[in-house]
Order: sequence, then structure tokens, then C-alpha cells
Amino acid sequence: MKDIIIVGAGGHGVEMVWLARRCGRKIRGFLDNTPEKQEKYILGEKVLGKIEESDNYLDCEFIIAIGNPRARKKIIDTFFSSKKYQFATLIDPTVILGENIIIGSGAMICAGAILTVNVNIGQHCIVNINSTLSHGVSVDNFVTIAPNVSISGDVKICDLAEVGANSTIREKLVIDKGAMIGMGAVLTKNVEKNHIMVGNPAKLLKIID
Repeated sequence: MKDIIIVGAGGHGVEMVWLARRCGRKIRGFLDNTPEKQEKYILGEKVLGKIEESDNYLDCEFIIAIGNPRARKKIIDTFFSSKKYQFATLIDPTVILGENIIIGSGAMICAGAILTVNVNIGQHCIVNINSTLSHGVSVDNFVTIAPNVSISGDVKICDLAEVGANSTIREKLVIDKGAMIGMGAVLTKNVEKNHIMVGNPAKLLKIID
């Protein structure tokens, strides 16, 4: 099994050190463009250099440890668009996977998550700690699902959407591309592209330009 390079040495990066170790994976180190982090050690793992130096580690698999969906996609588009790069898929040993589960390349499924039946997770998604995805949930690419989220059956979450911690999503809803669901929101209706929804019941706060 190949070593892992963690791209991003911030908050989600340190979470991925923990996840990778729990998955029994060896970490080669971090790549990060923050000048003050160069050559430093974070949780015992060295920041090896900047992200543009990724070609030096083609013998490794990469994980894009950036919590913000748009930033995560920008990293991929800027530095990892070539097919020569391989991405790790990390699934914590405590994750419960039911029947007919599909998980895309580069996804990060964290401790305590539950994926029940006929759940589809796209590429470079984050399903964070203790979140539950019920039957028929479809998650496109570059989606972030924060901790303790409850997603009911047959919900579709489109590219670049973000679902905040402790939120609850009613069954059969669509969360369109780039939408954001605020922390603790209770979502009872579909969400349009780039809309930010907050509250209980969730209402429009603003539209992302």
C-alpha cells in the first residue's frame, strides 16, 4: 500500500493524520503553501514542501485535506488535474457501511459515520464525525458534510455544497450546487444553487456571488 501525502497542514489536515493512522496508512508528510509551516513537524509529520512540488511524490497517494469545498476543488484544478496523480480514499474503521455503497476516489469518511443502503459518495468528499446518510442519498463531488449531520432518505447533494454541523435534512430534498446549510439548521425544502440557508426551519440568509 502506498504512502500518503496530506495536502493542507491546517485543521482538517491534522484530522487526516489521525484518520490515516486509524486506517493503518503510512504518512510520508504534508504539502502546504504556508511559508511559516515549511520544514515544520505537525503531529510528528513533516511539511515536506509546497503543493506545486507534488511531482516529487508520484509514488504516493494524495489526500486533499481542505475543508472548504471550493478551495478543495481549486487545489485539484490547479495542481492535480493530470491523471498521473493517485488519491487515497480513507474510511475510518468505525464507519458503518450498509448495502450497495459507492465511495469515490479521494473521499474522507470519518469516525462514527453511518451510510445505510444505496448511498453514493462522489470524489473528494468529506463525511465528518458521527454523520448519518440514509437510504438512497446521493452526494456529488467536492461536498463537505460536517460532524453530527443527519440526512434522511433519497436526498441529493450537488457539487461543492456544504452541510453544517448538527443540521438535519428532510427526505427527498435537493441541495443544489455550491449551496451551504448552516450549523444546526433544519432543512425542509429544496435549496437553490449557491444559496445559504440557516435556522429552524431553514431560511435563505444570502446568495453566494
